[in-house]
Amino acid sequence: MPAREFYLRLGKGDQAKVMALFQRLADFGQISNREKFKQLGPKAGPKGRGLWEFKSGQIRLIGDFRPGSRFLVAHGTVKKADDLPKPDIEKAIRILAEHDAREGQGGGKS
Repeated sequence: MPAREFYLRLGKGDQAKVMALFQRLADFGQISNREKFKQLGPKAGPKGRGLWEFKSGQIRLIGDFRPGSRFLVAHGTVKKADDLPKPDIEKAIRILAEHDAREGQGGGKS
């Protein structure tokens, strides 16, 4: 997945911050701090409504929830504007669709 490659290119400090967010999600099943984790909702368009965004500083990781209480991260970017750019949302949607086609899944919201 491209998000893994993005993560591996981050500095060690940024990797640690992102990993702490993933650990919080794993421990509690959700992150209630919208400054760190939020659903993109209608602004992501009809295919992207179920996408969620992890946020650490300007680092953004986009993915969705999957059956079995899993979260699949599709795309990572460094956000430079207030709103997440539409091409980043579209890329995450495409990556998740390609993953589903390879895995024989119908999509992921659980």
